[in-house]
Amino acid sequence: MLTLQITPPNSLSSQTPAGTPEFVELDPKYVCILCNNVLHDAVQTPCGHRLCQLCADGFLKDSESKQCPYQEEMCEILRPEQIIRDASARRDIRQLPVYCTNKSRGCQKTVKWKDLEKHILECLYEPVLCPYKDSGCQELIPRGSLPEHQQTCVYTPTLCQNCGQTIPKLLITAHEKESCQKIPVSCEYGCGVEPVPRKEMSQHQESCPKRPQACKYASVGCTFQGVVEDMDEHEKQNTEGHLQQLTLKLANLDLYSIDIRREKQEMENYRQTTRQQVSEVREEIEEIKRLADDIKSRYRKRKLDMVELTERIIRVEKIMEECVHPEMYKRTVSDVNILRENIRSLKDRTEQQVAKQEAEQVAPITQSSSDPHTDTHNQSRQLGLQDARLAELDLRFQILETINYEGVLLWKIMNYRRRKQEAISGKTLSLYSSPFFTSRYGYKMCARVYLNGDGMGKGTHFSIFFVVMQGEYDALLQWPFRQKVTFMILDQSGSKRHLSDSFKPDPNSSSFKRPLAEMNIASGCPLFVSHSILESSTNYIRDDALFVKINVDTNGLVPI
Repeated sequence: MLTLQITPPNSLSSQTPAGTPEFVELDPKYVCILCNNVLHDAVQTPCGHRLCQLCADGFLKDSESKQCPYQEEMCEILRPEQIIRDASARRDIRQLPVYCTNKSRGCQKTVKWKDLEKHILECLYEPVLCPYKDSGCQELIPRGSLPEHQQTCVYTPTLCQNCGQTIPKLLITAHEKESCQKIPVSCEYGCGVEPVPRKEMSQHQESCPKRPQACKYASVGCTFQGVVEDMDEHEKQNTEGHLQQLTLKLANLDLYSIDIRREKQEMENYRQTTRQQVSEVREEIEEIKRLADDIKSRYRKRKLDMVELTERIIRVEKIMEECVHPEMYKRTVSDVNILRENIRSLKDRTEQQVAKQEAEQVAPITQSSSDPHTDTHNQSRQLGLQDARLAELDLRFQILETINYEGVLLWKIMNYRRRKQEAISGKTLSLYSSPFFTSRYGYKMCARVYLNGDGMGKGTHFSIFFVVMQGEYDALLQWPFRQKVTFMILDQSGSKRHLSDSFKPDPNSSSFKRPLAEMNIASGCPLFVSHSILESSTNYIRDDALFVKINVDTNGLVPI
């Protein structure tokens, strides 16, 4: 299992805290001239001025260089590679005194900006939910006023004096009146029995002599209900009515019996028809078998043609592996494309001929309990094997066509939402890109991303890492790997506000020494970009896809 090189802990101290609080006093040197707010993740220009990192990226997004926005006498032309992190300013900004965010509620305490979040967790003026929220109270109370509120809250758990059950104070009266099992109640049927606890009364009512009963002729339509004494009188006075209801019920049963016999006869007729259809289907199955044998014989020549084309493609792939000159590579790719079109054309012609033969020779077959097309599955499987082989060849072409020998990887990550959900559930934590190279015989590399973050960025950030892989020509290369690496998430809106970061490899890190296994330990940015920035607009994720670009500086590499 691979382990990742995590950003050193002291890097957290260089991050600007979240939000924009009210400062006790803000020195103008800590204000960005572009956004007029306190510097967030301060960077410094060659002429000594400070900007927010995002502001600087946006300022230089449309051109390779611009005049410093401060426009002072000593200002210089700015280029992206000259903008550096201002660790000193970032550290000082974190120490600036700020007011508590609950100042309007009465808190007058001032703290260092870096300690504001910790103070809020203890601030007596911070609104918090009532401790009895599970009982129904949704009121927000200043933390310091919770003891008072708890004494008067109508959702305070209260002990029922009768049954000992804990009930919110607001509902204790309704509980005693409607559901407490130990409250004495009277019989609702008025039988005169002494009041007993509600639980015992439920048992009494099941056998109470005053409880209304249904007439024994209810199944034939009588709706009368009454006590035992009334029931005897009812049966004596309504004998004739009960007989009429019983007669009507029997008549309905006779009609139902007639319907059943009719449906039985219809079912028997249907069975005879079905047996005749099954016989016809069997004859059609035999016809299909004969047709399948004819299709097999017609396919033999086409299969041989496809095998020949496949062998030609394999030879082309071997030639491509030996290609060095760009012109030869272009000619080879053109030849491969022609072969691919030949295969597709042959496949299309085959499918058209099969469809035509089926339309001319196979009549529609009536559906029965046994599928009449079962015996043609062998032919379908043969077509499926051809499709699978074509798909495999297409995938090999795609890999050959996307390999880059100039130190650049452009990676399209599809189905972003589903893959992120798989990362959250733990099904697939990370994704690997296809490999790319600094040159034909250069370093072999790939990228690894965590859509739900890794390390300090888990659950909050998109994490990206660079991996040095074991290559065929490592013995001829210089180690450790020293080339500058730049990560980018491309802006798909056209405004070119790409998200980017870069680093130079640490020569002492095992991540950049010659690989002894398939790949080295990954190294990169666990806090590359937060989910809130990445997913807040459609600039970076469109049609459920995003583009990741990795650029490895190949300047200074000596060709083999």
